[in-house]
Amino acid sequence: MRVTFLQWCRTSAYFLGAVFLLWFGYSLQEHLILLDALLDNNLLIVIRDSPYLSFSLPFWGVNLIAGVLLLCILFLIAPVIPVMRQYLFHFVIFCLLLLICMLPLHVHFGNASFNQNLFFLSYRLILGSCGIVLFFRGLVDIRFSHLHTFISRFFLWVRNIRPSSFIIAMFVGCVLVCGSISWHVFGGVPGFMDSCVYMFQARLFAHGVLSAPLPPEQDFFYVSHVIFSDKWYTMYPPGYPAVLALGVIFKISWLVNPILGALTIVCIYLIAKELYGDSIAKLSAVLACASSFFLFMSSEFASHTSTLFFVTLAFLSFVWMVKKKRPLLSAVVCGASVGMALLCRPYTTVWICVPLGIAAIVMRKELTLRHIIIGAIPILVACCAFLAYNYATTGHPLLFGYIAMHGKGHYPGFHLAPWDNQFHSVTQGFKHMFENLNALSYYLFEWPISSLFFACFFLTYGKKRYWEWLLVGWISALLIGHFFYFFNQTIFGPRFIYECLPALILLTSKGLSLSAKFITSRWKSLSEVHAQNILCLVLIGLFLFAFLFNISSTARSYQYFFGTDVTIQKYLNKNNVEQALVFVKGRRAYQVHYPFNAPFAKPHIYAKDKGSENKKLAVKFPNYRYFIAEQEKVEEVTLDELQKSEPKSK
Repeated sequence: MRVTFLQWCRTSAYFLGAVFLLWFGYSLQEHLILLDALLDNNLLIVIRDSPYLSFSLPFWGVNLIAGVLLLCILFLIAPVIPVMRQYLFHFVIFCLLLLICMLPLHVHFGNASFNQNLFFLSYRLILGSCGIVLFFRGLVDIRFSHLHTFISRFFLWVRNIRPSSFIIAMFVGCVLVCGSISWHVFGGVPGFMDSCVYMFQARLFAHGVLSAPLPPEQDFFYVSHVIFSDKWYTMYPPGYPAVLALGVIFKISWLVNPILGALTIVCIYLIAKELYGDSIAKLSAVLACASSFFLFMSSEFASHTSTLFFVTLAFLSFVWMVKKKRPLLSAVVCGASVGMALLCRPYTTVWICVPLGIAAIVMRKELTLRHIIIGAIPILVACCAFLAYNYATTGHPLLFGYIAMHGKGHYPGFHLAPWDNQFHSVTQGFKHMFENLNALSYYLFEWPISSLFFACFFLTYGKKRYWEWLLVGWISALLIGHFFYFFNQTIFGPRFIYECLPALILLTSKGLSLSAKFITSRWKSLSEVHAQNILCLVLIGLFLFAFLFNISSTARSYQYFFGTDVTIQKYLNKNNVEQALVFVKGRRAYQVHYPFNAPFAKPHIYAKDKGSENKKLAVKFPNYRYFIAEQEKVEEVTLDELQKSEPKSK
């Protein structure tokens, strides 16, 4: 069909508008400066390096403008507005879901704290979404016959790949990518404080002990999350350190989380295949492998990756139980997986068990009492192991390490937080929920649009059975659970709700599958194959933008803040130092070497540099060589020189 000059101009305008909005959204942080919301609840729009070109807007005003802009641009999806009238109710619900996920609505909840960085990301996503909608609208009007043929053949090739070959490729690819990130971005060592403490506990386990004897002069060895009572141990549960200890024993600790992440991909694929078929399963595996949130978390040393694997395996086993696939074995695996997840992150696991328990009641006709009892036995064993670990460390089976360290203020609920003297209120709980949703909208895929777009689309228009409601419950349980928890943090993304990632991936896959049918119902001239090809082009554009701009920037940020190296340990090994007492300057350098204190004094000791006080500790270890170190610089000193040294200024 011949393209008229007017059609050509309209399509060109769509593409130019898309480029402008994507560029403006990406560069937004350069021009948007946040003032303290506690003072005036305003945004200050500033042109970089120009103190004269600035103006102030209230948060609600900016949110209103952004919301109206998003709503108007979304209407461009419809070829004619009257067609949308029959779907108007669903369309309004869809827009509301997107607004909740993409706008920082939580700024209006009183004086509770919030993450300022998410404001930049939220407004960037609004403009990026407008750009992608214009880009999509332009694609609808043009016909790329050769390109469509190529994409159709590519889809056919993917569908014909044997499932075993596909999942092996996904597993190997995930291990390689996450292993590379772990080694090149994070240096192959834990850099986050929590991860360093987990590694300390894992090294204790690898040497066959639950705790270390108290060191002399404990001030030299104190870091957060470490307990000194009658013994030296961490406040964390034993599950993840026990898994990480295997990596310590085989000297591949930096590969433990990449392998667990790859196994999680396998579980996601198998769940999707059981529920939705091979095509959705392959799409889900690809989306999980392309999720920056998943890749970075699976490359670090935090406990969330192990919990995610065990929770996903438990969900897969539950599906197999319901579908009568080796139900007795599936019940054992389900119970064992839940038990291991409890030993890794108990609070998260308890909340995830809520929707699973409800699903077991709803599907009671497919489950027998014998299966439930068999599945409960490993959970009881894990609980007993947890209580025994508490007794061996804190001295009481019901006294958890968190409470031993921070007191009863660490329990969930609305009370004074144990370390920042801020009262956790209902208002703060809502802020945590919106903050996590805003963070998921960006960090899940780091697209220029909301990463939850297709999941919200499916929840609005898709047909939902009990499995889909179980996925929604999986996500909702974690959001509600951390509504009651006083602490929230978005290091590496919204990590406290990371364990709902499989549910988000599956809902996104269903949303993408539904989108092609939705497009053909709006544009009668388009075939479903053509609609799938357009969606494929949009997805390629989204991921290209994410990898070229957002994810590369995130990787540099993580490398700057958490990427480090055990240069002091390497120096001692290279120079064959048998016994060394090293006084380390700098917080980052000390925390990354802290795990080598387990087992204590074998062969090296890493202590904080306290200047002239260093001699107090040194005299306790007369047969050791003494060093003052600061990451790249290691200098051997005598006992007399220690007394003259000065600590590094903060």
